[in-house]
Amino acid sequence: MLVVPDYRGFRLQIDAVAADGADDRWNADVRIRRNLSKAKPHVERVTCTKLTPEHAERRAAIWRGGGST
Repeated sequence: MLVVPDYRGFRLQIDAVAADGADDRWNADVRIRRNLSKAKPHVERVTCTKLTPEHAERRAAIWRGGGST
């Protein structure tokens, strides 16, 4: 799990998930929530098919804009 605690007023939580149909590839789920809000987070799946969970999480962080992690 990778967390970007404050990106433009939002908190990003990124979790690697196994890619459908590929035993050795990984995608990432991104949860986006406005800081100091009790609203449900918005969830997106980033299809990146990386070889490791760490690479998938970093790619999702870059894709969503929190790339400085």
